[in-house]
Amino acid sequence: MLIATYEWLKAVHVLAAVVWVGGAVTIQALAFLVLRSQDPRELASFSRNAGFVGERMFTPASLVLVVFGAWTVHEGGYSYSQTWLWLGVLVFALSFVVGAGFLGPEAKRLAKAIEGGGPESPEARMRLDRILLVSRVELVLLLLIVVDMVVKPGT
Repeated sequence: MLIATYEWLKAVHVLAAVVWVGGAVTIQALAFLVLRSQDPRELASFSRNAGFVGERMFTPASLVLVVFGAWTVHEGGYSYSQTWLWLGVLVFALSFVVGAGFLGPEAKRLAKAIEGGGPESPEARMRLDRILLVSRVELVLLLLIVVDMVVKPGT
Protein backbone atom coordinates (compact mmCIF):
# COMPACT_ATOMS: atom_id res chain seq x y z
CA MET A 1 0.00 0.00 0.00
CA LEU A 2 1.44 3.34 -1.03
CA ILE A 3 1.36 6.18 1.43
CA ALA A 4 -0.18 9.31 -0.07
CA THR A 5 1.66 12.61 -0.32
CA TYR A 6 -0.53 14.08 2.41
CA GLU A 7 0.56 11.43 4.93
CA TRP A 8 4.26 11.96 4.15
CA LEU A 9 3.89 15.71 4.49
CA LYS A 10 1.99 15.36 7.75
CA ALA A 11 4.63 12.94 9.08
CA VAL A 12 7.45 15.41 8.40
CA HIS A 13 5.37 18.21 9.93
CA VAL A 14 4.74 16.16 13.09
CA LEU A 15 8.38 15.05 13.36
CA ALA A 16 9.50 18.70 13.17
CA ALA A 17 7.00 19.54 15.94
CA VAL A 18 8.38 16.70 18.05
CA VAL A 19 11.93 18.05 17.68
CA TRP A 20 10.92 21.65 18.38
CA VAL A 21 8.46 21.14 21.24
CA GLY A 22 10.23 18.12 22.74
CA GLY A 23 13.51 20.00 22.64
CA ALA A 24 11.94 22.99 24.37
CA VAL A 25 10.59 20.73 27.14
CA THR A 26 14.05 19.18 27.54
CA ILE A 27 15.75 22.59 27.72
CA GLN A 28 13.35 23.64 30.48
CA ALA A 29 14.03 20.44 32.43
CA LEU A 30 17.78 20.97 32.11
CA ALA A 31 17.40 24.61 33.15
CA PHE A 32 15.59 23.49 36.28
CA LEU A 33 18.44 21.12 37.18
CA VAL A 34 21.18 23.66 36.41
CA LEU A 35 19.51 26.37 38.46
CA ARG A 36 19.12 24.00 41.41
CA SER A 37 22.81 23.07 41.28
CA GLN A 38 23.93 26.71 41.66
CA ASP A 39 27.20 25.74 39.89
CA PRO A 40 28.44 28.76 37.88
CA ARG A 41 30.33 26.54 35.43
CA GLU A 42 27.21 24.48 34.71
CA LEU A 43 25.21 27.67 34.30
CA ALA A 44 27.68 29.06 31.76
CA SER A 45 27.83 25.75 29.90
CA PHE A 46 24.04 25.40 29.87
CA SER A 47 23.64 28.94 28.52
CA ARG A 48 26.07 28.29 25.66
CA ASN A 49 24.56 24.90 24.83
CA ALA A 50 20.96 26.12 24.95
CA GLY A 51 21.84 28.94 22.56
CA PHE A 52 23.55 26.49 20.22
CA VAL A 53 20.58 24.09 20.27
CA GLY A 54 18.10 26.92 19.76
CA GLU A 55 19.95 28.28 16.77
CA ARG A 56 20.86 25.01 15.10
CA MET A 57 17.94 22.74 16.00
CA PHE A 58 14.87 24.73 17.01
CA THR A 59 15.07 27.30 14.22
CA PRO A 60 15.44 24.74 11.40
CA ALA A 61 12.79 22.46 12.98
CA SER A 62 10.32 25.35 13.27
CA LEU A 63 10.91 26.33 9.65
CA VAL A 64 10.46 22.73 8.45
CA LEU A 65 7.31 22.58 10.58
CA VAL A 66 5.74 25.67 9.02
CA VAL A 67 6.73 24.79 5.44
CA PHE A 68 5.44 21.24 5.68
CA GLY A 69 2.41 22.41 7.65
CA ALA A 70 1.46 24.83 4.87
CA TRP A 71 2.09 22.16 2.25
CA THR A 72 -0.04 19.72 4.23
CA VAL A 73 -2.85 22.27 4.45
CA HIS A 74 -2.72 22.75 0.68
CA GLU A 75 -2.52 19.03 -0.06
CA GLY A 76 -5.28 18.19 2.45
CA GLY A 77 -7.67 20.82 1.14
CA TYR A 78 -7.92 22.69 4.43
CA SER A 79 -8.73 26.38 4.72
CA TYR A 80 -6.78 28.89 6.77
CA SER A 81 -10.11 30.31 7.93
CA GLN A 82 -10.41 27.31 10.26
CA THR A 83 -9.79 28.30 13.88
CA TRP A 84 -7.24 25.60 14.63
CA LEU A 85 -5.13 26.58 11.61
CA TRP A 86 -5.01 30.32 12.18
CA LEU A 87 -4.22 29.71 15.87
CA GLY A 88 -1.26 27.56 14.80
CA VAL A 89 -0.04 30.19 12.34
CA LEU A 90 -0.49 32.94 14.95
CA VAL A 91 1.55 31.11 17.61
CA PHE A 92 4.25 30.21 15.07
CA ALA A 93 4.52 33.88 14.06
CA LEU A 94 4.63 34.96 17.70
CA SER A 95 7.29 32.38 18.50
CA PHE A 96 9.36 33.43 15.49
CA VAL A 97 9.21 37.10 16.49
CA VAL A 98 10.04 36.32 20.14
CA GLY A 99 12.93 34.07 19.12
CA ALA A 100 14.44 36.44 16.58
CA GLY A 101 13.59 39.67 18.39
CA PHE A 102 14.25 38.71 21.99
CA LEU A 103 15.63 35.25 22.76
CA GLY A 104 18.48 35.31 20.23
CA PRO A 105 19.70 38.83 21.06
CA GLU A 106 19.21 38.30 24.80
CA ALA A 107 21.23 35.06 24.65
CA LYS A 108 24.09 37.03 23.09
CA ARG A 109 23.83 39.67 25.83
CA LEU A 110 23.85 36.85 28.39
CA ALA A 111 27.04 35.42 26.87
CA LYS A 112 28.68 38.86 27.12
CA ALA A 113 27.52 39.24 30.72
CA ILE A 114 29.02 35.85 31.58
CA GLU A 115 32.29 36.76 29.84
CA GLY A 116 32.42 40.13 31.60
CA GLY A 117 31.28 39.34 35.12
CA GLY A 118 31.16 35.58 35.28
CA PRO A 119 28.16 33.27 35.33
CA GLU A 120 27.33 34.20 38.93
CA SER A 121 27.13 37.93 38.20
CA PRO A 122 23.79 39.62 38.92
CA GLU A 123 23.49 40.73 35.29
CA ALA A 124 24.05 37.19 33.97
CA ARG A 125 21.51 35.75 36.39
CA MET A 126 18.96 38.45 35.56
CA ARG A 127 19.35 37.82 31.83
CA LEU A 128 19.12 34.05 32.23
CA ASP A 129 16.01 34.35 34.41
CA ARG A 130 14.43 36.63 31.80
CA ILE A 131 15.22 34.21 28.96
CA LEU A 132 13.85 31.27 30.92
CA LEU A 133 10.63 33.10 31.81
CA VAL A 134 9.95 34.08 28.21
CA SER A 135 10.85 30.63 26.91
CA ARG A 136 8.56 28.99 29.48
CA VAL A 137 5.64 31.12 28.35
CA GLU A 138 6.51 30.25 24.75
CA LEU A 139 6.64 26.54 25.66
CA VAL A 140 3.15 26.71 27.19
CA LEU A 141 1.89 28.27 23.95
CA LEU A 142 3.61 25.57 21.88
CA LEU A 143 2.06 22.83 24.01
CA LEU A 144 -1.36 24.44 23.61
CA ILE A 145 -0.87 24.49 19.84
CA VAL A 146 -0.06 20.78 19.88
CA VAL A 147 -3.41 20.25 21.60
CA ASP A 148 -5.01 22.64 19.10
CA MET A 149 -3.63 20.65 16.15
CA VAL A 150 -4.92 17.37 17.58
CA VAL A 151 -8.35 18.55 18.78
CA LYS A 152 -8.95 20.98 15.87
CA PRO A 153 -11.49 23.28 17.52
CA GLY A 154 -13.90 25.01 15.18
CA THR A 155 -14.03 22.17 12.65
